[in-house]
Amino acid sequence: MATLARARAVPSRAPSARASLRSRESPRWITRPKRWSRATTNAASPSEYDDALLAAELESLVEDTRAAGGDAHTHVVAFSGGVDSSLCAYLVHRAFGGVGGSDEEKGIGAGAKKNAYAAVGVSPSLPSSQLEMARNIAQSIGIPLREVHTNEGAVPEYVANEGESCLHCKNELYATLNAVALDAESGSLFSATSKDPVLVLMYNGTNLDDRADPTRLGLMSAAAHGVYSPLQNTPKERVRQLARVAGLPNWNLAAAPCLRSRLAFGVPALESTLKDVEAAEEAVREILEVRPEENMRVRVLSDETGGGKTEETAMTVSGKGEEKNSVFSKRAALELDPHHLRAVELDASLREALREALARCGFEVAETRAFASGSVAKLPPRMPREKA
Repeated sequence: MATLARARAVPSRAPSARASLRSRESPRWITRPKRWSRATTNAASPSEYDDALLAAELESLVEDTRAAGGDAHTHVVAFSGGVDSSLCAYLVHRAFGGVGGSDEEKGIGAGAKKNAYAAVGVSPSLPSSQLEMARNIAQSIGIPLREVHTNEGAVPEYVANEGESCLHCKNELYATLNAVALDAESGSLFSATSKDPVLVLMYNGTNLDDRADPTRLGLMSAAAHGVYSPLQNTPKERVRQLARVAGLPNWNLAAAPCLRSRLAFGVPALESTLKDVEAAEEAVREILEVRPEENMRVRVLSDETGGGKTEETAMTVSGKGEEKNSVFSKRAALELDPHHLRAVELDASLREALREALARCGFEVAETRAFASGSVAKLPPRMPREKA
C-alpha cells in the first residue's frame, strides 16, 4: 500500500514547450490487439473498433501538438495539399485554430491570441492542379491558407540539380514562411503590447517513413529551421488511416511531390522544363483517365539514367536560374500503375497517342515502365559515399 501511495503522489511531468520542440517525441502510434473480441470491446465490428482507436490517437496527437507549441503565438504549417501536410494542418488547426471549445479548454491562456494557418509555397515546381488541391483541402479543414511565392529558382545549386536541390528548396521555403509570418506579426497588437517576443513555430508533415529515406535532404533544412513534425513517429499508412477518420477527402489520393522530383540528377531544374513536365503529365492523365488515387510520372532522364542527348546541347545557367540559348532534347520515362501499363502495352493506338502527346510537350519517350517512387532520386555515382 505504501508503494501504491508513493506512485500516486508522483506529479505528472510537464516539460516546457521549448524542451518539447527539441526532445519530445510524438506518442507512439497505437496498434490494435492481435485478437479482437466483441465481448471485451463492445464494438460492433473490428473496423469500428479500429476507428475508435484511431479517433483516440488523433486526440492524443492534437494534445501533443498543443503541448509542443504552447508558447508560440503564430503557427504556420508548410502545406502542399498532400495527405501528410493535410493531417498536420488538421492537428495544428485543432490545437490552435479555434475549433470548438473555449480558450481554456484548448489550452490557450486568457488574452493570448493564437494564429494558425497553412502556407503553400507557389513556384514553378508546384503544379497548378496541386495548388487547387491545396486550396480545397484547406477549406475542408477550415484552416486559413496563405499562398506564398518562393524563389528557389534563383539558387544556382537548386537549378543545377546535382543532389541537393531539395535542401535548397526547403531552405527557401522555411525562410520565406518565417519572414512572412514575422512581418505579419510586426504590426499586430500582440507584438506591440506584449513584453514577450513574438514566436513563430513552423510545422511540416514529415512521417516516420520519410525519416528513414536518406534522399530526403529537406529534413536537414527542417531541423535547421526548428520545424516541428507532429507525425514524425507515425508510419505513412497510419497517416492515411488517421486522415480518413479525420474526414480528410484526400486520405487515399496518390502522393504528389514537386515537379523537380521528376528530374534525374544532372537535369537542370529550369522553369521551362518543369512546365513541360506538368503539361506532359496532364496529357497522360487525360488520355489514360488516370484517377487521383493512381500513380503516374513523367521522368526526365539524364545520360546516366538512360536518356542522353539527341541534339547538341548549348545551355548555360546564370546565377538567377535563367536559361540562355537552351537547346536540350528531353528524353523521358513514363511510369504507370500496373493496370495502365498493361493497357498501354496491349494497345498500339494508345501508345501512339501518348507518344504524340509527349512529343508536343518536348519529350521523346525512351521507356514505359512500372511506377516506382523516387526512381530517379538515387545518389549520383560521382557523389562520395560513406564507407561501411
